[in-house]
Amino acid sequence: ENSYDELYLFRTDNLKFVLVSKGALNNLGYTTEELINLTPVDIKPLLNEQQFEVLIRRLRRGEQELLVFETVHQRKDGSLYDVEIRLQLAAEESPPVFIAIILDITARKQAEMALRESEQRYHVLAKVVPVGIFRTDMEGYCIYVNECWQDLAGMKLTQALGDGWVAALHADDRQRVSTEWYQAAQAQRGFRIECRFRKPDGRVSWVLTQAEAERDANGRIVGYVGTVTDISARKQAEVKLANQRDMLEDLVVERTAELSRSNRELESFSYSVSHDLRAPLRTIDGFSQALLEDYGSCFDEAGQDYLHRVRAASQRMGDLIDALLTLSRVSRYSLERNPIDFSQLAHAVVTELQENNPDREVEIQIADDLPVEGDVRLLRTLLENLFSNAWKYTSTVEHAQIEFNRREENGETVYFIRDNGVGFDMRYVDKLFGAFQRLHGTEFEGTGIGLATVQRIIHHHGGRVWAEGETGKGASFYFTL
Repeated sequence: ENSYDELYLFRTDNLKFVLVSKGALNNLGYTTEELINLTPVDIKPLLNEQQFEVLIRRLRRGEQELLVFETVHQRKDGSLYDVEIRLQLAAEESPPVFIAIILDITARKQAEMALRESEQRYHVLAKVVPVGIFRTDMEGYCIYVNECWQDLAGMKLTQALGDGWVAALHADDRQRVSTEWYQAAQAQRGFRIECRFRKPDGRVSWVLTQAEAERDANGRIVGYVGTVTDISARKQAEVKLANQRDMLEDLVVERTAELSRSNRELESFSYSVSHDLRAPLRTIDGFSQALLEDYGSCFDEAGQDYLHRVRAASQRMGDLIDALLTLSRVSRYSLERNPIDFSQLAHAVVTELQENNPDREVEIQIADDLPVEGDVRLLRTLLENLFSNAWKYTSTVEHAQIEFNRREENGETVYFIRDNGVGFDMRYVDKLFGAFQRLHGTEFEGTGIGLATVQRIIHHHGGRVWAEGETGKGASFYFTL
C-alpha cells in the first residue's frame, strides 16, 4: 500500500479494486475511496469488459501463470499514458484476487516512435541524396545500399549484399580495397579510400569511399555506415593539372626573371626620381631663401608671404618624394625575420617623438614584454608612422593619451595603438589606408602616405590591419603579423 510503484489488487468476481499503492494513486490522480469503486476496465479506455475478460481467461483457468501486455491508462483528468501490465492470479487468497504490476512506458514508446521516424527520414534521405550510401554489419558485410550507390556501381541491392559489392570494383583495385576494408572493420576504425568502380558496360568512375562505425545507445558498435562520392571530374582535373605542371614551372621561372628585371628597373627609376626631382626642389627652396635673406626688404608683407609659401611647398614636395620612395621600397624589400622586443622598439620611437616635441605632454602607455618576429627596420617604420599619427591627432586634446598593447583573438595575437584624439568618421574607414587619402583638412600636417606604408609593411609580413574610430573620441589601429 505504501509502495510508490503502480500496484493493484482487484477481485476476480466483480473486478473491483481491493488495494492500490501510493504510486497508483499519485499517477492516476484518484483517491483510495474513488478507486475502490472502479475496475481495471474503467481506467483502460482501449478495452471494454468483454475484451478484458478474453485477455484474462487463461489466467482464470490456470492455463497461464503470468500475462504481460501493453495498453493505455486514463487518469482522472482525462490524460493518457502508455503502460505495460504484468498480471497474475492469486487463487490461494480468500477471496481470490488478481495482482497487477504496472510500468509507465511513455518514455519507451516515445523513443520507439522517434526511432521509427528517424529510420523513415533516413530512408527518404538515402533515396534522394546525390551520393552513394551503404551500411554493413560488424564484420563489414553489406546489408544495405541506396539507389545512388547502385547507379554508381551498376549493381542491384541483392547483388551487393554480403561481399557481393566487391565485384563492382575495378579489377586492379579489388584486392587492395577489400583487404583494407575488412581490416578496418575488424580493427573497428574509420575507413577512407579512393578507388574505381567498373560497370558491366565497361564504364569506369573514380569514387571516394568513407565509412564510420555505427553505435547503439550504449555506445557499442553494431555496424558501419558510409558514403561513396563520384570524384571522376576531380581526377580528370588532377591529370590535366599534372600535365600542365612542367609548363607552369617554366612559366614561373620566366615570370620571376621578368619580375626581377622589373624590380631593378623600378629601383633605377626610383633613384632617378629622387635625384632628378630633388635638384630643382633644392634650387627653388634655396633661391627663395636667398631672396628672403638678401632682398627681403624689397618685398612687402604679401611678397614675403608668397616666398614663404614657395619654400613650404617645395619642402612639402620633398617630403612627398621621401614618402613615395619609402612606400615603393616596402613591397620590394627582402624581409629579414628576427625576434624583436616590440616594447623596446616602441619606447625608442616615442623617445624620439618626445625629444622633437619637448613642449608636448602626452600620457603614453606601452605594455611590457611584447615579443614579435619580423624585420626590425620595417617594424620601426611601422611604429614611427602609427605613433606619429597618434601624436599628431592628439595635439588638440588637453590630456592626450596613447596606448600600445596587444590582445588575443581566436588564437591570434592582435597588436593595437589607441589614442583619444580627434578620431575619424567610420563611414570613410575604407579610404584610410589609401595613398594620398586624408580624412582631415590642412589643420594637421601630413603627406597622406603614412598609413598606406603601414598597410604595405603589415601585408609584407603576412598580417592584416584595420582601424576603428569615432569623431572626437579617438582612434584605434589594430594589426597582426
